[in-house]
Amino acid sequence: MTILPVLLTLLNLPAAQQRFFLHLMPVWQAIPGRINALNLSRYSGLHERTFRRWFQKALPWNTLQWSVPELLVRLGALGSGFVLLMDASFVSKSGTKTAGMGKFWNGSQSRSEQGLELSCLAVMSWMGHHVFPVSVVQTQPRRDKADRLIQYRDQLQDLLTQRRRWFTRHLKAVVADGQYAKVMFMETVCHEGYAFVTKLQSNANLLYTYTGEHPKRRGGKQKWAGKVDFVNFTGWTAVPGEADERVWTRVVWGPHFKRFFKVVVIENLDGRGNVKSHVALCSTDTTMPAEQIRALYSARFQLEFVFRDAKQFAGLTTCQLRQTQALENHWNTAFFALSLGRAEVLLEAAGLQGRPATSLVFSYEDIKRRAFNRLFAWRILSNLGLQARFAELGKHPSRPLDLGVKAA
Repeated sequence: MTILPVLLTLLNLPAAQQRFFLHLMPVWQAIPGRINALNLSRYSGLHERTFRRWFQKALPWNTLQWSVPELLVRLGALGSGFVLLMDASFVSKSGTKTAGMGKFWNGSQSRSEQGLELSCLAVMSWMGHHVFPVSVVQTQPRRDKADRLIQYRDQLQDLLTQRRRWFTRHLKAVVADGQYAKVMFMETVCHEGYAFVTKLQSNANLLYTYTGEHPKRRGGKQKWAGKVDFVNFTGWTAVPGEADERVWTRVVWGPHFKRFFKVVVIENLDGRGNVKSHVALCSTDTTMPAEQIRALYSARFQLEFVFRDAKQFAGLTTCQLRQTQALENHWNTAFFALSLGRAEVLLEAAGLQGRPATSLVFSYEDIKRRAFNRLFAWRILSNLGLQARFAELGKHPSRPLDLGVKAA
């Protein structure tokens, strides 16, 4: 993990925090099973209580998470264009004493369940669609705090304000799924000058603009020519799509949102060419091409892969702490470990290609396997008094540190 010391040096964190992170992150990546304070103590030289005490403190995760994409842009491993993604993820948790326990939507089961929820904001590179979480907080149940949508809005607003200078140079749009298609999110994003791309309801209330001649009569001029019915697309522009779909686009008015949208409707066809369903995407930027709106919304799913890797390999769901501060520290550590692993692969790929990596084969499971092999080899060599020869393992033709790595 060569990038971590560089990040900590550039951020000029307190010496105690630097020592803790230099000890924590390699062990976090190396543990093959459940990641909690007890297992961390088993694979390191620190006591279990040491990890628990540190996770009860306020740690500078916002700074650490942001430092990864910033450094990659500076080193030329990432392009300068980014999209901001936002989504929430359900975290299962047993018991009743954990802070923030409540009913949240579990997408994997398609129902609300008792547990925890985290809200994540992540930046995704325009080229290559490489995702890096930058803000991870716990969603509080409505009985303890305001409605969850207000919590999401406040988190987004704080981030856009705190990183306004960076976003002004690099941010192209904000993309979120249908649950964020609300006035509060559109106003927050558009106030900062960015486009907001999301999915509308399949029966959204949208109006056509009247473009004909106005009759000579008393009263105001006619503004609207009727409601969009998502059946008759006369006057819409056809967009190339897949063989089993029809794609239409047009600028229409959203009365509820009180703004114009560039809407992209995707009709899914059955084997006989009949419409079986449709999806309505939109952008607050009416000049954005329809192909770009669709591509951005499809790329939003890359954040789901980050959630998957964090839950399967980075110990996101194995936290045995109860306080909100400790939970957020655990979750941020899991996502930070993922970002560090992706950054190492991006730096290697950019060094070989001599330019920002557009396509990347990334497997966090392989990164964990290599981290465990390094830890295990270092422990054996140090016990034999041969730790000075550890560097030879990385150059050995048999590649012992790649033992168990899957062919990508």
